[in-house]
Amino acid sequence: MNTVMRSFNGCPVDLVLTFAKASVVLEGAVLDLLRGEWQEDSRRLVHHMAHALRQAAHRAGWWDRESALRVIESLLALSAAESLPIRKPVGDKLRYLLTYLMNVPTCRSA
Repeated sequence: MNTVMRSFNGCPVDLVLTFAKASVVLEGAVLDLLRGEWQEDSRRLVHHMAHALRQAAHRAGWWDRESALRVIESLLALSAAESLPIRKPVGDKLRYLLTYLMNVPTCRSA
């Protein structure tokens, strides 16, 4: 049986589903990072994940998601030493942005 996947708001369903799954993985990785010691290797990996998702959002034309991921990426660029004095506000902002990222509709913004 040959099934055709329809597009969702102008984007292939595969892209939407993969992006949603990757967003969930990013959320878990960020939360793990915030629970831990902000280790450099973990921080770098999560930063690369956010960067890759931001690029995908940009290519798909999801400007709201791209914008949120740009801020997440910037916060994750902070080293352990830089983030230590402001760790609580950084953590709060990351949690807020992740919640936003998970709830913003998948559509092209004007």
